[in-house]
Amino acid sequence: MTCYSFSRVGLYNQCPKKFQYRYLDHVEVEWGSSPDLILWISVHETLEWLYKQVNIFIIPTKEETLSKFHELWDKWIEEAWEGLIYKWDQTDSDYIRRWEHYIESYYNKYAPFEWIKVIWTELQLYFTLQEEGEEEWRSFWWKVDRLDKEWEDTFVINDYKTNIYLPPEQKEDYKEQLTLYALWVKEKYGKYLKKIKAKLHYLHFDITDEWEVTDDLIQPIKERYEKIIDEIEKKKLLYEQNPNDKNIFPTKSNSFCKYCEYLNECPLFNHLLQEDEPISGWEIWETTVKRLVDEYAEITSNIWKETKKKDNIKEVLIEYADSKWYEQLFWNENNMKITKTWNYSMKDKPALKKYLIEKWVFNEVWDVSRSSVTKMVEDGTIDEKTAKELLEYKDSWRVSISKKKEEKENE
Repeated sequence: MTCYSFSRVGLYNQCPKKFQYRYLDHVEVEWGSSPDLILWISVHETLEWLYKQVNIFIIPTKEETLSKFHELWDKWIEEAWEGLIYKWDQTDSDYIRRWEHYIESYYNKYAPFEWIKVIWTELQLYFTLQEEGEEEWRSFWWKVDRLDKEWEDTFVINDYKTNIYLPPEQKEDYKEQLTLYALWVKEKYGKYLKKIKAKLHYLHFDITDEWEVTDDLIQPIKERYEKIIDEIEKKKLLYEQNPNDKNIFPTKSNSFCKYCEYLNECPLFNHLLQEDEPISGWEIWETTVKRLVDEYAEITSNIWKETKKKDNIKEVLIEYADSKWYEQLFWNENNMKITKTWNYSMKDKPALKKYLIEKWVFNEVWDVSRSSVTKMVEDGTIDEKTAKELLEYKDSWRVSISKKKEEKENE
């Protein structure tokens, strides 16, 4: 039985192929640490230390809390020094300044911490999503940053975020995560509580997103994750039987691709990292793959431009001919015949099929085309009342080009 986490499910949603590489193929990659990760670890360990002190009725000062952060930061930086990867030309001082701002704002907001009773910090929890009697494969493991008891009967699930970008309201990933944790809280502490709340602490913005977790919120999220995990498990079985099938876990292009550690393996990007290769084919002089890609793109672009220009010319000429009541236009070597036609499009195809089946005109397995519908209106198979309800009348134009007759005769 696989034990899932939000990061594992999130990775599958981000890119099924990446999920395959990491959890099924176990492709080895060189992992580099980053100051962002060290900041995240140091933040969580500092706040864990702070609340452990609070829970034994010791209230550290702000300076002591900052000192603890520096101690943890220095420890992790020293361990990861050679493998550190900095982004956007940031330095250690940039990260330290960020965290000092976080800790000061957080400390000022919640000190002196007298109203809180901490049940757990950095709590590792395990829970299942399935109902009684179902197979035990929808299991979750994760770590909760802090679980508090607030007032007499309210438990609060807390999570710290160090993102420098504030997720929009419609991005529900974090909220779903904390809401689903409430399943474990209800299972373990149900007799002590009447209400569960969740709090997301966005430390960079000094914003706290807080909501009550009710059964009405939990159930649809639970069902969605059950469905995703079932989908993954079924694909895993298929992959075990057909390990060479590349389509079971497809690639998904998104903004995370440029940071992906599997670019060397990924069918979407591994060619980018390869040397250019010679290639030739029917009516193509020897060239290289990458040059041919550029040439194909240029031809495609020109075709699109010419097609757009052609459509614009056609529209202008049709409008001109219709305004003059011309059915044919002439110039130089060619003439253009313009014919106005009409047809019906279907507003409600299922209802129309049902109508035709009841009239014994069509069988359920047959399809209804636009041309056949137009013909049935013309011959009266579809009556006028039904045509008005289920069909929509549309004008259309047919354009054909031919050589002028006199030139053909002189050839």
